[in-house]
Amino acid sequence: MKKACLAGILGGLSLFFGFFLQGFSQGNFYKFGVTKSGLYRFDADRLNELGVSSLDEVAFFGYPGRLPQKLDSGTLSLREIPAKRVNNELLIFLTGPHSLDLIEGELEYRHHYYSDTLYYLIGSKENPKRLESETQVSPQAEPITLYEWATVKGEDRNILNSGRIWYSEPVSSGSLRSIPFRQSTESSSDWLLQGRVMAQSFQSSQVSILESGSSISQTNISPIPNSLYGIKGVEAAVKASFNPANQEVNTLELAYNSSDNNATAYFEHLLLGVPNESSEIQSGLYFNLSGQAFSHGCNECEVWEVGGFYKPTTFQKNGFAEGGKLVFSRSSDLLNIPTLSPVESNIRTVGSWPELLIITDHNLLPEAEKLSTHKLSQGLLSEVVTLREIYDAFGYGNKDVVAIRDFIAWHFHQGKRVKNVLFLGKGTFDYKGKLGGRANVVPTYSSRSSLNPLTTYSSDDFFGLLGFGQGEWEESQSGDEKLSIGVGRLPVITRQEADIVVQKIIDYEQNPSFGNWKRSFSLFADDADNNIHLRDAEAHSTYLSEEDSEFFQNKLYLDRYEQIQNGDSQQSPEAKQALREVLSEGTLVVNYIGHGNETTLTAEEVFRVEDIADFPETSFLPLWVTATCEFGRHDSPFIRSGAEELLTVQGKGAIGLLTTGRPVFSSVNFRLNEAFVREVYKKENGTYQDLGSIFKNTKNNSLNGALNRNFSLLGDPSLRLNYPDLEIEIGEFKDADGNPIENFAPLSEVFYQGKVINPLDGSDMITFDGTVEVELMDRPVSIKTLGDESPPIEFPEEAITLFRGKAEVRNGYFEGRFRVPSGIDIEIEKGNIRMYAVDSTSMLDAQGVAQVDVGGEQVENPTDEEGPNIEIQIEGQQLGPFNFPSKQLAAIIFLSDSTGIDISGIDPRKDFTIQINQQPPRVLNKSFVSDGGNYQRGQAGIKIEGLEEGINSIWVSATDLVGNSNEAIFEIRVEGSNRIQILNHIVYPNPADKETIFELTHNRPGENLLIELEVYSLTGSILFSASRRLVEAESRIEGFRWIFLQNQSKIPAKGTYIYKLTLSSETDSSVASESGKLIIE
Repeated sequence: MKKACLAGILGGLSLFFGFFLQGFSQGNFYKFGVTKSGLYRFDADRLNELGVSSLDEVAFFGYPGRLPQKLDSGTLSLREIPAKRVNNELLIFLTGPHSLDLIEGELEYRHHYYSDTLYYLIGSKENPKRLESETQVSPQAEPITLYEWATVKGEDRNILNSGRIWYSEPVSSGSLRSIPFRQSTESSSDWLLQGRVMAQSFQSSQVSILESGSSISQTNISPIPNSLYGIKGVEAAVKASFNPANQEVNTLELAYNSSDNNATAYFEHLLLGVPNESSEIQSGLYFNLSGQAFSHGCNECEVWEVGGFYKPTTFQKNGFAEGGKLVFSRSSDLLNIPTLSPVESNIRTVGSWPELLIITDHNLLPEAEKLSTHKLSQGLLSEVVTLREIYDAFGYGNKDVVAIRDFIAWHFHQGKRVKNVLFLGKGTFDYKGKLGGRANVVPTYSSRSSLNPLTTYSSDDFFGLLGFGQGEWEESQSGDEKLSIGVGRLPVITRQEADIVVQKIIDYEQNPSFGNWKRSFSLFADDADNNIHLRDAEAHSTYLSEEDSEFFQNKLYLDRYEQIQNGDSQQSPEAKQALREVLSEGTLVVNYIGHGNETTLTAEEVFRVEDIADFPETSFLPLWVTATCEFGRHDSPFIRSGAEELLTVQGKGAIGLLTTGRPVFSSVNFRLNEAFVREVYKKENGTYQDLGSIFKNTKNNSLNGALNRNFSLLGDPSLRLNYPDLEIEIGEFKDADGNPIENFAPLSEVFYQGKVINPLDGSDMITFDGTVEVELMDRPVSIKTLGDESPPIEFPEEAITLFRGKAEVRNGYFEGRFRVPSGIDIEIEKGNIRMYAVDSTSMLDAQGVAQVDVGGEQVENPTDEEGPNIEIQIEGQQLGPFNFPSKQLAAIIFLSDSTGIDISGIDPRKDFTIQINQQPPRVLNKSFVSDGGNYQRGQAGIKIEGLEEGINSIWVSATDLVGNSNEAIFEIRVEGSNRIQILNHIVYPNPADKETIFELTHNRPGENLLIELEVYSLTGSILFSASRRLVEAESRIEGFRWIFLQNQSKIPAKGTYIYKLTLSSETDSSVASESGKLIIE
């Protein structure tokens, strides 16, 4: 049935797909690994291992070495290797993982970067390929010299910890390194040597190869530049012939000479050609460099010409042969096919085609399945596939990044639905685990370039190059290729990390947090360099202001904040605090431009990886874009980059990153960032794009050779950022008489209205009930930087809020009114009025924007001679006396006035402020929101911080729109704050049968605390313990739970237990604890 179903699905597809599926459906396939090239045998005695009865049913499949990068239709089908039947055995030529071939008369060595064992497939098939005829060569041919090659590959050092090329251990100037070969021959012909060497020297240098102390090869190598981003080595080819004493070579020596005392040399690989006369040939693999037919002295040998791996030629056993690459083997020297292992091939026979592929290691399978199940609940069909399955089905059992690409390409061309691929697991450049360190869980693609810091890279983009003819991906602008799908990676190592990141994605998509953070784009720019980073940020800002004005911007430009000297470096606590506040309040995107490294942004260390530990937990997780050097390096086995840490930290950090893994040019950064800014808010068919589409289009629109290939998406490509779902259609603005308003003049009263619509079809959302927040912004003001490391520069910023208020939305419709403050510029210029609505029962929200004219002659002052009425509610208590045990309190300040409250900040004397004791007044303009669609009343929810033990005096001051001020004075008594206290706690359910939850309140909100839970039996033995660090803890701690099966194989016995809750402060080390009984039933 499955086969028939597939036939229906695949009807109309090209034959190679059908062939592959048919081949795999006929029987089980097995794999076996080889390490050397030669003629192998498979005896009839082993047919039972395959479950077949005849050698005529046995077929072999494979590829001679690492898979080809260039994608064509034939790549996606099994390639069968012909065998020769000789009596009761099959003979087949197989290459090892590292191959040698004659290409246009030149010997070419091809190293397998991913494995030192090459696997092939064996299985049953109708009409398998066989070599039937033998070629006869003219008996006039003469004996010649054939060459057997010995290979030594350097795989000790990866110079830049990047790229796919590895080298030997270094040889310093004036030193020698022995290279063992242990080869001998009876032939007197010349021995041959070829290979590649590399040197790192600031002066011209020379690499010599010696045999028995005599130089047989000297290679001059050019110097490298003495610069940070200059090339770090120069390669050169080695080619020589020589005659060793006694026709024997045990070792060669590599000698190095440079006037640079710190210079070093390496070899990449060396090939030693050992001459053998064909008249005395033994079993082995030989190369005929002359290309002519010849006679040989092994009449009983199987002799095959194997230059064409899939079309070998066999010769009659008459002592004559021809060709360039030949294998000779006596029957006694035939190699046996090694032990067979079953392979996973069922991924070739899928019954549905997903939009998202999740590729992972089998150890992370539970977390991958968890994510896949979540995606299905979101209406997205996904498929989880392990590397082992891919390697078996598309790599003939071999670890090879090209097999992964081929699997994805098969889905792309056959199913025509896959849109994104997610790699769940960290990948490193160390494919073979030579260096130790962190695991290479899911491999990534590494560049050929391994010596140039600016063109070497790792990139998952390779897996998205799915067009036939693509994949060669030469490291030049002419080699640029466009992505067909979105590709992202979650670079996790352990199941715990995987679960953290997967849960962050699930929470982000299932339980989106509402608020202005969803409409915020934060531009974070470095200083210095003649303001290039700020200028680039401003170019992006201008585009967003013109094209996506419904989103507002935060401008975290380093040079607007004071910097202080700290030894030889500078720091900016103000900038650091500004970034922290933006992250705490929430922002959809953080876009950084400037200097950085793997763990730090800006030389002033505005962000360091160490800072993450003291970030409070939040559901406002941004997408980070870091247009800087190496911050997103995710392929190192030695370090975790800042990008990795932001992604894998629990309950905070980032939901994803578009980030760099290598050094980059600012011009390349700008071009890629420019493409991103043009994509991030673009809609397709009325819907915002997912991260994969944004990434794909960003990369395709900023191609620049190898220079931007190290930009990666660390995140789920199928995730859509938490944009507001719906749109607000803003109606005409009118005055009190119902007349249209042309401009918002000072003190004018404006009536607004609007409705929520579905952007997909423009229909009214009549089921939408909730609230809408309306914010009127004045024209941008000019801000001037401080000129710390570059000349001062001005930039525009929306900094003046003329009104902020809420109104009720019923049946998708709303209306309200506001009054424009006095004091604004009478010159008419453009401002923005933004609206954001949230449905009170569904998970829907909406946004809209209208550009309006602000300014003009002030209208007549309303009659009002009294300042605002001020009331305060502290910790839910509306009337004094206010007595609390905490130095930080939650408060709501209620303001009302017939003309409205001035929160514009145009005149600092009119600011809405709070002052605690003798501290400087704190401006609360950003906290005030009018309510009920009426500008005459509203409230500000704040935290009162900095209280002292004893009596505290609080002054609250506010001004109305016509200039009348008022001040209210309150007293707060703080008692018992000098020690931490658990004020209240509850445990529920209690009794419980599966889990119980612990919640408590305390008197140290805003501090970093440690909460610990211990559960004991009545005899005093500890049953369970857990702890959690809380950064800037809220006054109520919730969600601390004990799941009875956690870390246990069975639920504890029914009965009574004792729990102990302990709370400790990092500020003063004070401790509080509470205990009680817990009943398990």
